[in-house]
This record gives sequence, C-alpha cells and structure tokens, in this order.
Amino acid sequence: MTELKAFQVEVTSPSDGARQIFHVAADTGEAAIEALRGYAGLLPQPSFKLQRRLSDSELDLYQIGPDTIVRYM
Repeated sequence: MTELKAFQVEVTSPSDGARQIFHVAADTGEAAIEALRGYAGLLPQPSFKLQRRLSDSELDLYQIGPDTIVRYM
C-alpha cells in the first residue's frame, strides 16, 4: 500500500493582497502545486508557495484522501 502524502500550499494574489490556503493530496510538493493550478476558485493571477507536508494526524483530522484538494483558509 502506498503512503498517502498531502501538502499545504499558499496561494496569493498580487492584485489585491488576498491569500488562500489549500491542503492537496499528491506524491510531491511540485505535484500538489500542479494539481492546484487547474482548481476553480483561485485568486486572480495566483502565485503558489509550498508551505509544508501535512502530518499523518492532520490527514486524518482534515479527512484528506487520494486526489483531495481542500480549501483550508
């Protein structure tokens, strides 16, 4: 069985200074950012920043499963 990995990614917009935080299931941080690029509801002119890998307890807490993208903030 493959270990599930998920990452926290921050999305900011230079046009209005807003930010969004997402939890994204992916094998790598780069793959998490790529999956998020096509996600509807992103800020205009999004800039992506990988923040960290989520712990196993966070995967359970936030109910992250395969192919999951969850807006945290």
